[in-house]
Amino acid sequence: MSKITEELVLKNMVDVMLAQQGLKKEAEIRELTVTFVADTGAHYNTLTEDVCKKLGLSKAGSRICKLAGGIEKRFDISSQAEIWWHDRSIPMPFIIVPEGATNLFSVTAMELLDLVPDPIQGKLVGVHGDKYITMLE
Repeated sequence: MSKITEELVLKNMVDVMLAQQGLKKEAEIRELTVTFVADTGAHYNTLTEDVCKKLGLSKAGSRICKLAGGIEKRFDISSQAEIWWHDRSIPMPFIIVPEGATNLFSVTAMELLDLVPDPIQGKLVGVHGDKYITMLE
């Protein structure tokens, strides 16, 4: 199976909140378009150190993570960024990985954004088409 990659817009959540309070201009919100690999085995999103720095994300703690092959390693966790896929968004933290690693888009984020990988089209698609439905059951 080939990798499904997706370009997602990330916005610094602190900047977004300051703009909502009128303490920062919309144009001052730090944002980047970042390429991610959709990973249905990952529960957390990952983001490289260099991208975190460009977005102005701070370290908000750390967590022991299990990598492919069963190796456990401690990684820093970032402050939240707002993740945008088309007209859908969700604020989430990221596991900070070294520069050169792959940015992973987790199954958790896909579920929260009502998305699923479509291997035929090679991209993410809405579970309910263009309708964004949040499951509360």
